[in-house]
Amino acid sequence: MKTFIIGDVHGCAKALNRLIDKLQPDSAEDRLIFLGDLFDRGPNSYEVLQTVKALYRAYRERFVLLRGNHEDYLLQEKLSFMQRIVWERVGRSATVSSFKKHGKAMEDSRPWLKKHCLMYFIGENFQCAHAGILTEPIEVNDAHTLLHDHDIVLQNRYRGRLTVTGHIALHSAKWFAGDGKTVQSMEYSQWLELPKNGILCIDTGCGKGGRLTGMIIDEGACRLESVPEE
Repeated sequence: MKTFIIGDVHGCAKALNRLIDKLQPDSAEDRLIFLGDLFDRGPNSYEVLQTVKALYRAYRERFVLLRGNHEDYLLQEKLSFMQRIVWERVGRSATVSSFKKHGKAMEDSRPWLKKHCLMYFIGENFQCAHAGILTEPIEVNDAHTLLHDHDIVLQNRYRGRLTVTGHIALHSAKWFAGDGKTVQSMEYSQWLELPKNGILCIDTGCGKGGRLTGMIIDEGACRLESVPEE
C-alpha cells in the first residue's frame, strides 16, 4: 500500500483534479491523506468538497482528512472578534460565494467535516499534522500547535519522528531537520529517500498564486509532484 498526501487545496478544484490525475493513486489499494485547508481563497470550495466526498466513498477506511485552521474556523461553535477578522482576511468570502452559487451555505458542510476531520494522523514511518508539532508524542501537542501555529516549522526545532505538514505557504516543498539550520528543498518527480525525522512541509501556496503539491510514500521512499493552482 502506498500513501498519497495532498497539501492545502484552498478552493482550487481544477488543481486538485489535475494533481489526482498526475499522482494516479489506486482507490482499491492505496491510502489518501489530505492535510486540511480544503476551503477559502480559491474560487471553487464547493466543488472541492464534492470531489473530496467522492474520494472518501472510494477509499473509505484508507481516506484521511486532517483538520486545518480553515476547517477549525468553520467548525468552532463561536469565534472571537479577532478570529472572525482573520478568517475574512484569509478568504472566507470566496467560500461563501462558491457555496451560494450552488444554492448552498458554507455551514451546510459542518456535519460532514466534523465527522471526518482528524487532528493528526500516525502512519508506519511518518505522521501528519496540518500546521506543526513541538514535541512527541504528537497527541500531547495542543490544538493551536497542530492547527494554527506559523512559527514552529520555520524555527526548525523539531527533531522527532518525520511529520508531514502544510499550512505555511512555501515556494517549494522543504524538509526541516530540526537542528535550527538545516533546510533542504525537495526535488520533484523523482524518488527520494524518505527522511526519518524532522518536518516536511508540502504547502506550496495553492490559492495564493502558487502550486498544489502532493507526495507519495512507498515504504522508505517518497516522490513529490505539483501542479499550478489554475
